Order: sequence, then C-alpha cells, then structure tokens
Amino acid sequence: MITNKHSSRFSPVAPTKNSKSAIHLVQSSRFARRLAKLLLFGLILSVPAMLFLPWQQTSRGTGQVVAFAPQERQQSVNSPTKGIVAQIAEGLVEGSVVKKGDFLLEVQPFAANMVEQLNGQLDELKTKVETANVKAEAYGQNVEGFTEARDFAISAATEMVSASEAKLRGKKRQVRAYEAKELQARLNYERQKSLFNKGLKPAKEIEKLKKEWDVTQADVESIQQDVMALQNELKAKQEELEEKRRIAKTKIDYAIAMQQDALGSAATSRKEIGDVQMKLEEMSRLTITAPRDGTIFRLNVNERGDAVKQGDSLLTIIPEATQKAVELYVKGNDITLVKPGQEVRLQFEGWPAVQVAGWPSLAVGTFTGKVTTVDATDNGKGEFRILVTPDETEEAWPIESDRFLRQGVRTNGWVVLGNVSLGYEVWRQMNGFPVMTTTEESKKKLAKPPKIPK
Repeated sequence: MITNKHSSRFSPVAPTKNSKSAIHLVQSSRFARRLAKLLLFGLILSVPAMLFLPWQQTSRGTGQVVAFAPQERQQSVNSPTKGIVAQIAEGLVEGSVVKKGDFLLEVQPFAANMVEQLNGQLDELKTKVETANVKAEAYGQNVEGFTEARDFAISAATEMVSASEAKLRGKKRQVRAYEAKELQARLNYERQKSLFNKGLKPAKEIEKLKKEWDVTQADVESIQQDVMALQNELKAKQEELEEKRRIAKTKIDYAIAMQQDALGSAATSRKEIGDVQMKLEEMSRLTITAPRDGTIFRLNVNERGDAVKQGDSLLTIIPEATQKAVELYVKGNDITLVKPGQEVRLQFEGWPAVQVAGWPSLAVGTFTGKVTTVDATDNGKGEFRILVTPDETEEAWPIESDRFLRQGVRTNGWVVLGNVSLGYEVWRQMNGFPVMTTTEESKKKLAKPPKIPK
C-alpha cells in the first residue's frame, strides 16, 4: 500500500461550534435589507402618488439679453461714400466709451478736388436749367402767337368762304330767272312761228322774236358760266381755309414740341442737380460722429491704410440701453399658449441659480419677467421669439451696470403655464403633446361637447 505524504492537506476539516456556512457569509446585512425594502416600498408608493402630486407646466426657451428698444441694440456705422480713411479719433480703440456727437473718424474721397468738381458741375447744370427755361418760355410765347395768328387767318378765310357762298347763292337765283325768261322767249317764238306758217304773221316779226330768244339763251349760258366760276372760287376759298388751318397747326405743334423739349431738358438738368447735391451732402458727412452714447465694439478700419466702398462697415457700437430685455426662442409646439403678460422665470449665464423644474417656487437665483411681445412668425427653424421685460413687482434684475448683465449674455427661460399632476406631465412628455392651460376659458372649451356634423 502506497501512501501520499501530502494527503493530509486535502482531508476535510470537521466544523467547529463557532463556524458559519458560506451562504451566511455572502448575505447582506440586516440594515441593508431593511433599507432596500424601504426604498422598494417608497418606489411602489411613488407611482400612484404621481397621479396627485402637483406640477407647474412651463415652456422652456433659450436666448440672450438685448436692449428693449431696437435703436439701442448693436449698430454698424457704414461709410457714406467710397474713399480712404483719413483720420481716426485719437485714442479710439475697441472698448472706448463715447458720447453722442463725439468725433470718431473721417473719410476722404479718392479724388482730392472732388468737392470743387461737383460745385463746377452744379453751376453748369444751373445754367442749363436757366437756358432751358428761357427757351421754354420763348416757345410758349410762340405757341400763343401762332394760336392768335391761326385764329385770325381762319376767321378771315372763313369770312371769304361765306362771302363766296353768298355770291353763289345769288347767282343761282339769277339762273332760275334767266331760264324762265328764256323759256318765255322760246314759247313766244314757237307760237308766233306757227302763226307765220299759216300766213298770219310777217317774217320780220318772226326774226325779231328769234333774236330775242337767242339773246335769252346767251344770257342763260352766261349766268351758268358765272355760277361755275363762283363754285370754283368757293372751292378754292375752302381749300385755302384748310391750308391755313394745316399750316397754323404745323407751326403750333412745332412750337409746342420745342417747348416740351426745353422743359424736358430743364427737368433732366434739375434731376442731375439733385444727384450732385446729394453727392455734396455725402461729402459733408465724411466726418463720422457717434450716433448714440455707447461703447465701441469693433473698429474695422485703419488710419490712412484702408480704402472703403459706400456702405462698408467702419465700426460697430453698442449703445447704452435704457431698458434691458431678454429675447427667448420658444418651440412652436408651445407658442400658441404664450401671450403677453405671462410670467417667465429667467436664469442668466454667469449668475448662480438653481431651477427645479415643475416647482418654480423652489428656484434660487432666478429672476421674474413678463412676456411683452410674441413674434408673428418663426425664425426659419420652427422657433418663435418672445421679448421678456422685468416684472417691477418682483425682484429687480442685476442691471445696475453692464458688468453683471451685458447685451448678449445667454439666458434660459421658463414661461409659466398651467398646473397639472406629475403623472399627467409624464404621460404628456411620453406622447409629445403640447402643454395645457388652466384658464376658465379653456376649461369651458374643454367642457363643451364636440359638435356632431350634420
């Protein structure tokens, strides 16, 4: 029999009276088990408690501090003309505090004698206007003179036409008389000739009657020729009248056209005068002064080194704001319930604060504001801007100086809306529903049954 000298090392050890089993060694302590049971019991109780725990609904927005008046916000001072920055105020740097009307910088045009050239153009244009006005006045007098001459000539020609018409009417009446006389002479001749053929009248008397008839025929032909001559004369007078009208109209139209051309030249010159005067006014504004009290934010040009175009930004100034406000951007899902006058809780960047969502009364370091305006449209991203101003009845904002609340400081805001239970808020958040109001009007609307379509 072979024995192992190490077998005694793996032989089981008999348990002693004070030893414990392994399962007892890995069990939690009695205190830990009681604490776990207590937490589990609290968790079970918290679920139904959420149905009744009050919750203040808010609509969160982010934004920044701005000046309430738009003219007190960041402003860019632009160049009134193209040129070179000739001079910058001594000591003017970014961060300099300036007063309204303080000299900032001066811009000079590229052409050194630009002002003299513009003044010379202005004098020439004024001379053109005066010349054009004189021409217009002269042609206006020509129009009046031609009009009077036309009226006189037409009146005289009309009278001549009327006289010719009267003479023609008289001759036509004479034609009827001569024709009657010729008819009577012819009938008398024919009657006497028949008697001569019967031998009752002598030939000498018949010859006499024949001569009388011939004379009356000649008279009729003569008067008819006179009528034709008067008709031709009347036609000539009428053509002369129309010719005088045509000539007078041509002269008057030409004078009117020249008058209008002169007036147009005067108007064009006056427009050019306006353009030159505008440029001269721009030249007079080449000295840039501070538009408002404020601080220089950016100085974009260098003295004697930068060429600028009209409209280029020379510098940016931050005016002193008489009233601060906060612009917040709220999601479109909640904007329908935001209206002027609602309370807003604000947390400014750099200002220590604790905001407990759902319980604004527990917030520390936040400030109260009220909604002043709500934009009618979004910013292109589905967010709507609202302006919030301080609530005078609550704690004042830290705006004693720009040190604590500068323009541009980022801000978080919560627009205070309706009161609901915590359970409803969790359910709303899970379903993505908008917040609800608790106004009497909304309660009445919710209480009304829906209308059934007919």
